[in-house]
Amino acid sequence: MILRGPRVTIRPMRREDVEAMAHWRPMADPIYQAFDLPQRSLTEHLAWFDDRVHDPTRRLFAVENEPGQVIGSLTLRDIRGTHSARLGITLGADYVSRGYGTGALRTFLEAFFGTMGFFQMDLDVAAINRRALRCYRSLGFREVGRHYEAAYHPSYQVLLREARYRHLRPCFRRLGAGVQVLFYDMVLRRQEFLDTAHARLP
Repeated sequence: MILRGPRVTIRPMRREDVEAMAHWRPMADPIYQAFDLPQRSLTEHLAWFDDRVHDPTRRLFAVENEPGQVIGSLTLRDIRGTHSARLGITLGADYVSRGYGTGALRTFLEAFFGTMGFFQMDLDVAAINRRALRCYRSLGFREVGRHYEAAYHPSYQVLLREARYRHLRPCFRRLGAGVQVLFYDMVLRRQEFLDTAHARLP
């Protein structure tokens, strides 16, 4: 399956894509550093890919920009027939805030609910990731629940310590000696996506 949007191409992920992604530079802003690709050796990245590409409950896709550079990944996991799947999306630091994420996801959703025949897409997103939240809401995703996850990543300590990030502190809670970060559970169903897409038409 190859999908072409106005600025992106989405296709099944290949091993060489993982090598390209392993060379992405990390995010500069601590708000987004927890969502970088894990710091692993290339061998470990390739082992991750080899394990997941053969998992029938997952599908992995690469996102290319106009010149054909691999700028992101889209993954489906917890696939339940054609009823639902859970989304994961990652963009390299050099390609965020340039409209690629929203464009890629809109293109992918058209196929997800169209030719792929799915009924529902699920995802969860950290409450501090307001850029991602705006994107998901613009595409029709709605919140259906909330949960907390352990805030292990060192960047979370920066967010809690520095005054310029005080507006994000309500997204955290202390539990015993640890800290947890709030996540929103979101869902988008086929008809909701179609309704939102129709509303965007002139």
